[in-house]
Amino acid sequence: MKHLSSSAVQSLHRQLVEMRARLLEEIRIAHADIESVHESLEGESRGGSDASELSRLEALRRSEIAIDESKLNAIDEAERRMNEGNYGVCMACGKAIAPDRLLALPTAVRCTDCEQAPMSQRG
Repeated sequence: MKHLSSSAVQSLHRQLVEMRARLLEEIRIAHADIESVHESLEGESRGGSDASELSRLEALRRSEIAIDESKLNAIDEAERRMNEGNYGVCMACGKAIAPDRLLALPTAVRCTDCEQAPMSQRG
């Protein structure tokens, strides 16, 4: 983290906090949508195509929740690395991750070179 100024780390932390808030709101909305689907299915006798469409909507929302939860885990890991003092260090090669990359993707765990390397070459 030596390559990042304290103000850069603070800015990145704020960005992570904002990302978490947005994701939690998206998850809340998705759960509300799923609840609405269940209420629709229970409250009315829906025909086959209506029920199928509602089931597809629920499956889509559950997939979105899983993606958002994965992003939340990445945020937690980024904050853990900040607290441990190794934020911004590539987990593959140990070199500093470029500040521009971190600004674009605050949860990045690999530098650009390691991220672009074929999977078989990643450390």
